[in-house]
Amino acid sequence: MSNMSYKLKCKNDDFQVTEVSLMPDIALKGPTIYSYVWIQKSGFTTFEVLEQIKNFFNLKFEDVRSQGLKDEDAITEQLISIKKILTGKDIVIFNKKHKFKNKFSIIKNIVGYGKEPVKERELHGNSFRIVIRNLEKTLADNFLSYILNNKCLYFINYYDNQRFGMPGGPYNTHLIGKAVVENDWKQAYEQMKITNNISSDTTSKKGDVADFKEIFKSINPKKIAFFVSAYDSFLWNNQASLTVKDNTKSRCHLFENVGELHLPIDHLSQCPSICEVNGYDFVPEKFSVQPKAYKRNLVIATTVYASQLEVDELHKSKKKITVSFFLPTGSYATMIIKQIFLRL
Repeated sequence: MSNMSYKLKCKNDDFQVTEVSLMPDIALKGPTIYSYVWIQKSGFTTFEVLEQIKNFFNLKFEDVRSQGLKDEDAITEQLISIKKILTGKDIVIFNKKHKFKNKFSIIKNIVGYGKEPVKERELHGNSFRIVIRNLEKTLADNFLSYILNNKCLYFINYYDNQRFGMPGGPYNTHLIGKAVVENDWKQAYEQMKITNNISSDTTSKKGDVADFKEIFKSINPKKIAFFVSAYDSFLWNNQASLTVKDNTKSRCHLFENVGELHLPIDHLSQCPSICEVNGYDFVPEKFSVQPKAYKRNLVIATTVYASQLEVDELHKSKKKITVSFFLPTGSYATMIIKQIFLRL
């Protein structure tokens, strides 16, 4: 992609994400079994933090739940439910154990107690504060001018590369999901091995499909659901790109680790607001997938605020700019920034 010399996530506090939660019912009286806690983390994925909490409090996978998934290369805050009534002392001990030199996961506070776990995807969305670095002055001036003149803007709601892998790659979570959908557990295992997400001592004795399936049964089922969902995202991106191509005057762009996707070069008035694809859902109880119509908004509108240009202390003779905005759940902040630069 041209015009992409800018840099994001040079350090974790360059990318700050705060969930805007659809809050669970807080019980003011009567017996409760869940604690709702506000977690701040950096250097860990949400999956890793859920595992930390599960292990620390000696719980099961299903006892620790989040509403959304957050990347590790940022400072993120989110709500998590824990099937245990926590005290201030529990928090102090947990936080002490999970603070490291360059990464941490800490319980900032207990929001309240209730009778139900939080539910996945029950979020209004996320607010972002992002530092964009390594900008030549002319490009930085153009970017700031564009934001000031187009504070209310729209973008095509494509999934970005975070959906398909970890920073630095490999970007193959959708390929793991595809293998699960096709009931090809050996291929799913081979793809999983590439990600270093399976410990080296986990090997299959016989090498047949049943053995590989057993390996996946020891993994957090939410992770398997995530892989299937990543495959849905891949299918959705392809369908959304075709929809943009068919309904607008568009241009095809290569998005690194995502693929070739169409973006409109004219107004979006002819574009449908919803795009739907035939996807899949992982059912943990049956340990199998079932067909599911997968739809989401094709076009997202938001309001972007930008700070004045500053000297980029990490890149000589370059500028940095900070932008802030809110996006509904499932939308990617990096994708809106890529599309703004392409418009320049």
